[in-house]
Amino acid sequence: MDMATNVVPEDGIKRIAIRYAIAALAAVVALLLRRLLAPLVGTQLVYMALWPAVVFSSWYCGVGPAILTVSVGVAGAWFWLLPHLHSLAPQHSGNEITSLIGFLTVSALIIVMGESNRRSRERERSFAAEAVAATAKFQAIFQQSTVFAGIMSADGIILDANKLCLEMCGYRAEEVIGRAFWDCGWWHGLPEVQAKIRAGTTQAAGGDAYRELLPYRWADETERLVDFALHPIRDAHGQIIFLHPTGVDVTDLKNAEENYRTLAESLEEQVRVRTKELNIANESLRDLSARLLHMRDHEARRIARELHDSVGQLLAAISMNIAVVKPQAHKLDDAAAAAVTENMLLVEQISSEIRTISHLLHPPLLDELGLRSALGWYVDGFSERSKIQVELEISSEFGRLTTALETTVFRIVQECLTNVHRHSGSKTASIRITQEDRQILVKAQDSGKGISPDKLKMASDGRGGVGYRGMVERIRHLGGKLEIRSDGQGTLVIATLPYERPDIPDGNQSP
Repeated sequence: MDMATNVVPEDGIKRIAIRYAIAALAAVVALLLRRLLAPLVGTQLVYMALWPAVVFSSWYCGVGPAILTVSVGVAGAWFWLLPHLHSLAPQHSGNEITSLIGFLTVSALIIVMGESNRRSRERERSFAAEAVAATAKFQAIFQQSTVFAGIMSADGIILDANKLCLEMCGYRAEEVIGRAFWDCGWWHGLPEVQAKIRAGTTQAAGGDAYRELLPYRWADETERLVDFALHPIRDAHGQIIFLHPTGVDVTDLKNAEENYRTLAESLEEQVRVRTKELNIANESLRDLSARLLHMRDHEARRIARELHDSVGQLLAAISMNIAVVKPQAHKLDDAAAAAVTENMLLVEQISSEIRTISHLLHPPLLDELGLRSALGWYVDGFSERSKIQVELEISSEFGRLTTALETTVFRIVQECLTNVHRHSGSKTASIRITQEDRQILVKAQDSGKGISPDKLKMASDGRGGVGYRGMVERIRHLGGKLEIRSDGQGTLVIATLPYERPDIPDGNQSP
């Protein structure tokens, strides 16, 4: 144990010494008084004069000083007030000893009672000091609180109000304290609020807390908003001893919320307007894209026709001219004869390439015989050129469609097979075209390496390649949708198109 804990402070030692000195002085004074009264009372009742000193020491000085008073008193009486006891005369010693025993007994009772009373008084002083300290703390917290706070009786009379309640609102204490809470200036000119405060006071006095968002007024008539509450405060026995009103001014917060709400509504309106404008712009862009696709198809048809009708005819003329020269090739030298033969082969190859390009730009079978024949021709040519085995499944009962719809289906198949050849690494592919519930379903599937998740997400977000975007625009223009499923075992493209689209601006009609 720390020895410092047992050390009595210097001022404590002084107080203890003073108490003992006072106790000894009280005994001496009592002895002197008894000595002065000796001529009148003789040697009778010697110890009775000491009892006031014992009572005083026990009451004010404590047990130790009281014992000192008794000891000094007995010694003084024995050696000073009763000198005959020195001879130990037997005729007197018995009575004096009895008196001494009685004195000591009564003194002990007095000391016990005095100590009990002294400790009781010390406890009362301690409780009083603690009560004062607690009250001071409460007042400090109460007055320095950052919320409105008050104390009122159960019947609604204001007993106290903190500084914020008064100074912030511009009221003086005498204008508030002692008045009914609902009659104070905070609620002046607000009869509905006063009625609510009166009802809330009755509710809180009954034991139920009351809380509501209420308007209130400062002394300058400025109307504000407070988050008001009224709490019942109970003692240790559960009895309501007073009511505690509190409040937080939320005017600025509510104004900020209202400004935020107004701003949010304004922003939402702007977003709606901008979204509407964007949708109109997107619709215009889609119409423009559709027109561009239509113009591209029209231009591809024209170029294909020019290649077939103009360039093809010129190549045919060149071929006929070379055919005239070829029988006379034996009259030429070997180099010239070889050149004639090679030119004939080159013209035939060029004619074949131009015919293929012309058909790829716009197969004439698509206009003449319809989608089934054009796809059959294209798939056969694709399989021969790419060495990819393609299975085409299209019903023999599949009838003619509008020109725009047939062109779109043909371009979808063309783009899908091109992607299979360029990216998938698959050796097989399948094309299935069906008609279900007035819809055209086009399914293109391969067994290649598939599309990575990142590229698949880019495609779904409209950030795919040029060919993919063109395919999407064609389908969207016709009111259809496109879906792509892919994993490590292949890719499946599903295009869904409405069977009829009478408002297509292509100038064509279904046969």
